[in-house]
Amino acid sequence: MKKWPILLITALTALTTNAQHRVVVADKDTHAPIAQASIYTKENGKFYSAISNDMGEAVINFEFKRLTFSHLNYERKVATNLSDTIFLTPRYRETAEVIVLNIEPKWIREKLRQVVKNKQKVYFSQSRVLSYDYQTQSIDRHSYYSYQSKGLMQMKSLEHNRYSLSQTEGHITSADSTQLTDVANLRRMLYEDFVDELDGGFINSHRFSENGEFKSDNKNELELVFRSKKHNDDRGRIVIDTARCVISSAYRITGTETNKRERISPLLLSMARAISGYRIDKWNRTYHVSYTALSDGTMYPSEVSYKCYMEIYDKGDDPDEKNYDQQSGGGFPNMEATLHLSTTSSQPDSIAWVTLPGSWYLRLSSDKERQQEIMLSHLPAIFDIFKEDNEN
Repeated sequence: MKKWPILLITALTALTTNAQHRVVVADKDTHAPIAQASIYTKENGKFYSAISNDMGEAVINFEFKRLTFSHLNYERKVATNLSDTIFLTPRYRETAEVIVLNIEPKWIREKLRQVVKNKQKVYFSQSRVLSYDYQTQSIDRHSYYSYQSKGLMQMKSLEHNRYSLSQTEGHITSADSTQLTDVANLRRMLYEDFVDELDGGFINSHRFSENGEFKSDNKNELELVFRSKKHNDDRGRIVIDTARCVISSAYRITGTETNKRERISPLLLSMARAISGYRIDKWNRTYHVSYTALSDGTMYPSEVSYKCYMEIYDKGDDPDEKNYDQQSGGGFPNMEATLHLSTTSSQPDSIAWVTLPGSWYLRLSSDKERQQEIMLSHLPAIFDIFKEDNEN
């Protein structure tokens, strides 16, 4: 894998003043800059943060005793002294350096089409109850928020709103106690499942090749890397069992063009822009999922992680504020979430289930849907006020 010259990275951070420090966040292994890393602290009762831009740069213009660096794909790091470059240890392998060849073996598409044929029976045919542990974190230049929810998750087959939960624990960490519970990213991880969305259109619109360096204890498992034929902002990888024709894990990164096309109605976006000037200038999305097989041959998404970064503006935004946010990497929603599902024998006779409706990013909603959203934002939770010595 290509290693970025460290001299180039440090050169980008040469500009430092007494008022601010420009830092680059980089991958410890490759030295590649890390975009949309969260950098935050709380000092003197106030929360301060910055978010790295596409070159990994962020402006730190506030004092701190301890500074936390966080990114979904990397191990969290806490620093008491700030150097020009902060290196984070990766949790996952990136796909930026993978080359997808134009020449593609015929068997790949045949196997993927068989996955599509099998997926209803393998992944969605059985209703089941699982234990869940959901954590989400949102950071912008002004605030920090995290929410952890644990309990039981019900997964039904062949239903539109097929997920519901029964929460047993809820914890919110923020600068104050005014925040509500947020299950939006939980719904996105469930309803935007990779296998669920895999179809003939996806297969036809992407180019695939085998990663010869992939190793697995299962001799039937291979890793396929993919990239969109038309859009440069859509790539990823799939681990496929070629004997069973099932996918055991997937990783996909999509950018603004792909997300606007797949995740939002163009008509609705046009209406919002005409009414309020609303527009999406940047929208990056990262999705990881690993599936676990049960003894009956069915599979479920046991480990899911999700990251969403959006730069959104409307007519009410101040141009100077926007310019500062672009320079400092702050002021934008930077969301990360994880979900762990596991089998359980704990199924009480009487359970109060709360339905999780499908995911969305921009929509027109009915009164009934609005009431449902309000109910989901008021799940019981214990507050932990974000403190200076809190590393989370």
